[in-house]
Amino acid sequence: MLTDLQSRQQGKSSPVTSPILTVTGVENKKETTAGISLGLPRQRLFLLIGDLLFITLADLFSAWIRFGVPINALAFYTRACTVTLLVYPITFYIFDLYNMERSFRPWERTYRTALAVILAGVLSMIIFYFLPHGRYGRGIMALQMAVAWVLLTGWRWAYAVLFQSTIRKIPALIIGAGACGKAIYDLLISPLSPYEVKGFLDDDPAKLGTMRSAPVVGTCRQLQEISALVGAEAAILAIPENRSSELIRNVLDAKLEGMQIREMADVYEELTGRIPIRYIVDQWLLFADGFYLLHKDYVQKLKRLLDLSLSALFLVLAGPLIVLTALAVRIDSPGPVFYKQERVGKGHRSFNIYKFRSMYHNAETHGAQWASENDSRVTRVGRYLRLSHIDEIPQVWNVFKGDMSLVGPRPERPEFVRLLEVKVPYYFARHAVQPGITGWAQVNYRYGASVEDAACKLESDLYYIKNMSVFLDIKIMLRTIGVTLFADGAR
Repeated sequence: MLTDLQSRQQGKSSPVTSPILTVTGVENKKETTAGISLGLPRQRLFLLIGDLLFITLADLFSAWIRFGVPINALAFYTRACTVTLLVYPITFYIFDLYNMERSFRPWERTYRTALAVILAGVLSMIIFYFLPHGRYGRGIMALQMAVAWVLLTGWRWAYAVLFQSTIRKIPALIIGAGACGKAIYDLLISPLSPYEVKGFLDDDPAKLGTMRSAPVVGTCRQLQEISALVGAEAAILAIPENRSSELIRNVLDAKLEGMQIREMADVYEELTGRIPIRYIVDQWLLFADGFYLLHKDYVQKLKRLLDLSLSALFLVLAGPLIVLTALAVRIDSPGPVFYKQERVGKGHRSFNIYKFRSMYHNAETHGAQWASENDSRVTRVGRYLRLSHIDEIPQVWNVFKGDMSLVGPRPERPEFVRLLEVKVPYYFARHAVQPGITGWAQVNYRYGASVEDAACKLESDLYYIKNMSVFLDIKIMLRTIGVTLFADGAR
C-alpha cells in the first residue's frame, strides 16, 4: 500500500491492489453514503417528535372509543391534551427512554414504557385536580393511558428495527493506533456510533496491516491520500501527547481541505457523557470549552437558591417518612439511628455527612472499607434503605446547611481521597464544586467500590463540572427518580 501511495505522491498512477484497500476502499464509499444522517441529539429529537405524534393520536383515539363517534379531542380537551404532551416526555426521560446510548431488551423497553405511562397518568391526574376545567373524564383517561402505551411501545419497537439500522455513519480514520486509538475504536464499533472506522494511521511500521478488523492502512503523513482512497470524511486524533510539528501540519492541511478533524477526547465525551481521564493531558483541560460556569457568580447563587428552597421543602414533606424510618432502624438493631461520617467537600474542606444507619453498630472498627456486594455488615432494614436510597435522606440537611448541593460529585471519605488522588489522574478536580446527593456519575454508573470504579465515575464527574448548568441539574434530578425506582446502583 505504501508503494501505491508513494507513486501517487510522485505523480505516477498505479492500480490499487492492496487487499486492505479492497475491503475498506472506494467500493464501500457508496454504501456509507446511503441512509439517514442523524447524530445522537437528532435521533433523540426524532424519537421525541414521534412520541408527541403518538401521544396526540392516543388522545384522539381514546375520545373516539369512549364516545363511539369521531370527535376532535384536541378542541374539546385542549388543556388535557396539552398536559399529556408535556408530562409524557418528562416521565419517559425519567425512565431513561431517551438515552440513545443505552439499549434495552424488548421486554425491558415494554416494561419501562408501561411504568412511564402509569407515572404520566398519575402526574396528569394531579395536575387535573388543580386545573379542573378541560380535564379528561376517568373513562377517557384510562383509555388514553392504555392506547398511549400500545402506540408508544409499537413506535419504539419500529424505531429500533427500522431507523437505527439505516442511520448513515460518517466514514472516519483514527490517527494513532496506541491505547488511546484502541479505546476510541472500541467505542466507535457500537451500532449507535455515528462513525464508521475505515482504519488506523500510525507511523510505527510494525503496526501496518494489524489491529483486528480495522487495520493500520498507512502513516500519519498520508492522511489526505488515504482519506481519498477509502472515502473518509473525518479523522479522529488519538495521539494525546508528543505530537510532532509534522503531524500537526498534516492534520491542519487536511482540515483546510475540508476534512472534519476531531479530538479523541471530544468524541469520547460526546458519545459517552464522560471525559477520558487516561487519554487527556493538562493542555486539553486548560483549553477545552466549558468549566466557565465555575466562575459565574450568578450561576452559583442560583444553584444555592435552588438547593436551599428544595431542601427545605423536601425536609417538610418527608417528615413522616423520616420518623418511620428512624423507628425501623432503632427496632431492627441496637445503635444510633443516624450515622455520621467525615467526607471531603469543595476545596478539600472536611465536613460530617449524615445518613440513616444501614450497618450494624461499630461495623468499621478495623478501619474504612469499600462497600461490597451483599455486604455482611448491612442490617436487614439497612438493605432496603440502600436499595431505595432512603438512607441518603438525612443528607438533605447537609444541603440545607450549605455543606453539599443537591447535584454534584459524591463526597468521598478522606482515607479514600488520599488514595485516589495518587492512583487516579485529575481526581483533585472534583473538589472544585460542591459535592452532591446525586450526580451525573450516580445516574450513569453503578455503585463504586474500587479504584477502577472511582476512575470511571470521575470521568462522569469531570463531564458534569465541565458542562454544569441549572438545566443539567434538573436533568440529573429527573434521571435520579428513575434510578431510585429501579434501585440502580444500590449496594
